[in-house]
Amino acid sequence: MKNIFEQLIILTKFMTRILIPIKVNYDPKKLGKSIKFFPLVGLAIGLILYYSSIILVKFSKNNLINALIVIVIELMVVGIIHIDGLCDTFDGLFSYREKEKMLEIMKDSRIGTNGAIILVLYFIAKILFISEIFSINLKYLIIYPVLARLATPVNAAFSDYARKNGMSNFIISQNSAFEGIFSIILAAALSFLIFSFRGFELFLGAFLFIIFFMQFVKKKIDGVTGDTMGAALELTAIFVLFLAIFLK
Repeated sequence: MKNIFEQLIILTKFMTRILIPIKVNYDPKKLGKSIKFFPLVGLAIGLILYYSSIILVKFSKNNLINALIVIVIELMVVGIIHIDGLCDTFDGLFSYREKEKMLEIMKDSRIGTNGAIILVLYFIAKILFISEIFSINLKYLIIYPVLARLATPVNAAFSDYARKNGMSNFIISQNSAFEGIFSIILAAALSFLIFSFRGFELFLGAFLFIIFFMQFVKKKIDGVTGDTMGAALELTAIFVLFLAIFLK
């Protein structure tokens, strides 16, 4: 139990900016093993967004402004680590080069045209979708961070690392099918608890999208990287928000 608690603390500190006044020794292996609990971190993020939105609607009836504020709050809580991966992934995968060149482009710290375009589209879509969520049901703000964070353990458990070595390799090396299945069950259970059968429908849609994108990436670079896992997370978030609106 103590080991699980330490893993959750390490995962939360590494993947968010949530302040936890508990000191634990950082261990790459523990971080790798902790990825299976990522949907729980998504739940914490979702609850922050949900209760923030409840406060917002008391002061403003403008859904676009409220949506923008929610996104700013999310950025403050999470940071831009996954968004950076989204931009790098699109710069690399849509460069239409050979695998090694794609991986090289993805490591470049500079943003390219493809990355800039997807960044603009990402924020436009997210503002519009979340503004619509304000008119439907704020509970969707809880569930989309949960399902978005299913993407990382699924990719880590059921794909290979595309590079010979790198920082994300220790995450993938610590995850097997067991960890992946554990995360899938955890995300499904949380989705059902949050939103009953509608939550389960969103879970199924998100899971299929995650598998689809993972296979698309594997065809391009024979595996996944930290950048593509970040991209998968952010794209799944957008997809779940879109699906929530579509299913209303």
